[in-house]
Amino acid sequence: MLWRPSHKIQGLLPSVYLATFFLSLHYSIGLYVDSSYLAQFFGDTNINVIYFMGSLATMLALIVAPKFLRRFGNYTMAIMVSILEIVSLLSLALVDSPFLVVIIFVCHVMAVSILSYNLDIFIEHGSENETTGETRGLFLTIMNLAVFFGPISAGFILSDHQFWKIYVISAILILPALFIIARKLSQFCDPEYKDISLTEMFTIAWKNKNIRYISIANFLLQFFYSWMIIYMAIYLSGYMHFKWEEIGLIFGIMLLPFIFLQFPLGEIADRRFGEKEILVIGFLVTAFSTASLSFLVQDTSILIWATILFITRVGAAAIEIMTETYFFKQIEASEMCLISFFRHTRPLSFITGTASASIFLYFFDIQYLFVTLGVIMLSGIYFALQIEDTM
Repeated sequence: MLWRPSHKIQGLLPSVYLATFFLSLHYSIGLYVDSSYLAQFFGDTNINVIYFMGSLATMLALIVAPKFLRRFGNYTMAIMVSILEIVSLLSLALVDSPFLVVIIFVCHVMAVSILSYNLDIFIEHGSENETTGETRGLFLTIMNLAVFFGPISAGFILSDHQFWKIYVISAILILPALFIIARKLSQFCDPEYKDISLTEMFTIAWKNKNIRYISIANFLLQFFYSWMIIYMAIYLSGYMHFKWEEIGLIFGIMLLPFIFLQFPLGEIADRRFGEKEILVIGFLVTAFSTASLSFLVQDTSILIWATILFITRVGAAAIEIMTETYFFKQIEASEMCLISFFRHTRPLSFITGTASASIFLYFFDIQYLFVTLGVIMLSGIYFALQIEDTM
């Protein structure tokens, strides 16, 4: 059956989708090179601290975000954070002081997460519960189509290792998104956001079994991303000695499952199976393919690395669309406290991920990160089996 957008989707979501494309493109172009940029100032083993600080700042920002929403509204807040992000990116391109780099990079990490939070509210307000899988699937497909081009572009831009170019181009790419939000979403009508304290937010979320377990599943996925985003580019360039053009190609192939799988999987979850079964399969595929990366240490074939990393993202794409779909079927747009709780899993996972990776790398070689990560992802099967399926 062909997907037909509802009246609400026809009115609001096309503009949100278009803004999402440019926001994702601006973000992805530096996603896998940020760690290498920071390593220039702080070394490979110390960048964990910077990501830790960025994640901690993001958690604090998400805590106060509902207050800003009630005061300014989602539209105004998205405009303000977009401007902050542009200033942060241009500053990263210009400064060479390690102290300033830390402050600005933390602002950048925080701004990206808050913009994602704003998009969640736009999407949830403009979608219908019975088509959440399709709506979220299309949203993630558009987002990941942009993410696909980022690493490939970065690989060619960084052929001369001039990182400032990445951040200037990233700042330029956010301008169309800012224009779309300013022109097309100015009439957005905010729902009545519920005023709930931080303690109440965690209590409500934790008492709901389905919210609790799907959030833990999402935490594991974000933990997977934290290790991959920080260490994969460093490992391929610094230890496997791939060129940046080759790394860009590998990452481009790696990200294809996010483009081709998430919309059809979202539709399947809506109409046929529900989310539970696909979530279990996603964790299985991610766990075993990630663990196998530790055994490719002697293999310098671009095709082999691209293939295995592609398979890891087949599993990750399935987990991502199922966690997103299932969670947003459980809530309404007015429940921004629960959205905030769900989005806390990303900075919390980066805090946990950077801290645990630092301890791990003190005792073990970096290649063994991947087999350990595979074992961690295998635990996700238990949490996936705890949720009540929607079909």
